[in-house]
Parts: sequence; structure tokens; C-alpha cells
Amino acid sequence: MTLPDPAAFRNALPSEGRLILCTHRHPDPDGLGAMVGIQYLLKKRFELDCDLVLEGRIRRAENVAMRQLLEIQAVPKGGINPADYHGLLVVDSQPGFTHTNPPGALPILGVIDHHQGSEESAAVAETVPFFWVAPHYGATSTMVYDLLCAFGVRPDRRAATALFCGIRYDTNNLVRDSTTFDERAYYDLERVADRKLIAAIDQPPLSRAYFAQMGEAIRRCRIFGTTLLTLMDEVTSPEMVAEVADWFVRLEGPQWSLAGGACDGRYQLSLRTDMPGADAYPALRGIIGKEGSCGGHGRMAGGQIPLTELDLKAVQRLVQHRAMEVFEVEETQYQVLDPGGENGNGGD
Repeated sequence: MTLPDPAAFRNALPSEGRLILCTHRHPDPDGLGAMVGIQYLLKKRFELDCDLVLEGRIRRAENVAMRQLLEIQAVPKGGINPADYHGLLVVDSQPGFTHTNPPGALPILGVIDHHQGSEESAAVAETVPFFWVAPHYGATSTMVYDLLCAFGVRPDRRAATALFCGIRYDTNNLVRDSTTFDERAYYDLERVADRKLIAAIDQPPLSRAYFAQMGEAIRRCRIFGTTLLTLMDEVTSPEMVAEVADWFVRLEGPQWSLAGGACDGRYQLSLRTDMPGADAYPALRGIIGKEGSCGGHGRMAGGQIPLTELDLKAVQRLVQHRAMEVFEVEETQYQVLDPGGENGNGGD
């Protein structure tokens, strides 16, 4: 496993001035935690100020609570004057990923990410002074913690809470794709983090629309042997798709859980699995094909298909057909979660 190179990171930074930090569209706790951690490191160790850019709406209740309670401030992407900044750093994602569009006209000084790279991101790596991609980490927040340790910087309570949340949610409390590095960071940060704040982030109030959306997910879920397929129409947020996939993979027995829903002109897809030895990324890559893009590692993957050349129903049919091929199950035989919905003897 690669470890951070402090000298390379230090050399990538300007001696003074202001920087931009950004992550993927619709940031999750790992992206938010990594940005807060890097922001703290830059200020504490290098006396560099930086602004955060959060692209896309944050709508999952836990993520909203995390941003509000930790007072994570951001500047609008469209209001950035490149002359005010010396460059930017990308965390929990990579340039070249379709859900990541760093502000233009600024040099990329660093990339820190735990996802498997793409051909596009590999090309970018040649031009970035500090490019640290380590897919064997369970969370980017762990990588940022290790970078803090490399410079002898202890996070304060706010930074520790943010990093802890990033690790906690991305590794599902160390039970999903975690390593000894994640475990060490998790337990060290837990001792410093604000536990009352963590509890408030973990149990935020939920709207009626949330429960209505989950009701639709139950009605839509089809069980094809060890494959659960939940293809919804319009959803309230991309995060809802991931939450549905997370929710249904908990159904008793090992299985694949693929969820989809339309939002912001794209059909969002999330795949989760607890099948022994399974890898979600190549499975979702095969389902999405050339029509869209995806990323992921280990037991989780996410992607999207633009609703441009294909309409919603066509994308749903395409996804279902390819999922049946990838998971080698019969398309016309399934069961339902909602006993009042169908008799379970045929397909849509």
C-alpha cells in the first residue's frame, strides 16, 4: 500500500496565496471529511488559506446534517475569479471522472483519492505535481489522516469529527472494504471527535418525501435469486439511489443490490454486494456499458447514464437486460418485496 510522500505534497504547494479544494458532484461524507481535513492541514502546517467548492446539491439527510453541524462553508463554482487563487486540489475523486468537474483556468496541484482510476485520470496524473491514488484504502479521509500524521499535525475536534464521519460512512463502521490503516485512523479520530455531533449527524430528521420514496422503492424491488433490482423513476436526489441500494443489500442472505433513479437529467445507478469475493465495479461497468460512466471499488460502485439519447424507460429496460446478463439470472422469473404488488410470476 502506498503511503503519502510529504516532500511531494509540500513541493506541490505555493509558498503563499489561496487555494481551492473540490470533490465530486453531490459530495458525500468522505468527500466532505477529506476537504475539511486538508483545509485544516494547509492552514495549520503551511499557513495557506483555501476555499471549498461543493458542486451539486447535498440532499441526503445525514450529509446535509454533517455540512450544517460542522459549518462547512463553500463558495459558488461560477463565482470564482481564477486570479484570486494559485491552484486547486481534488479529493475523493479524480479529474477525468464524469461526476467531477474542477473549476477551469486553475492548475491542479494535487489529487488524493481511494478510487480506481480511469484512462482519462491516468493521463491527468502525468501533469499533476502531487497525484496520490490508493485504491486499497477504504476511505479518502483515511488517506488525509495519514497525510496529517506524516506532517506531525493532530486534527482539532472539528477536523477529527469530519474525518471520522468520512471513514465511518465509507467503510460502514469498518465492515466494508476497510484496512488496518482505516482501523487505526477510525479509533484514533474517535477519541478526539465530538460524539454528540456524530450522533446528531447519524440520526437527522427525515421528511415525508423520504418515506414516500422508500415506499416506492419497496414496491419497485424485484428479487431475481441473489440479485435485487430496484429501478425507480424520478427520485428526490442521487443520494437516494445509493441509500436504497445500501438498504436492500441488508436483506437476509448474500446478494447483489442494484438501484436506479432519474435525477438532474441522468439515470443514477448504485450497486452494492455482500457476496463473498465479489467486486462491484466491473459488474456495474458491464451494466452501464458505453452509454454512461461509473466508478467504485470492492463492494460498492456508482454510475450514471445521461438521459439524452435514451429516454427513461429505454434506460430502465437496458439496465435490467444487462443486469440479467451480468448476474446470469432469468429475466422473467422474480419475487417481490411488496406482497400486495404482484404475484411474482413474470417480468414488467
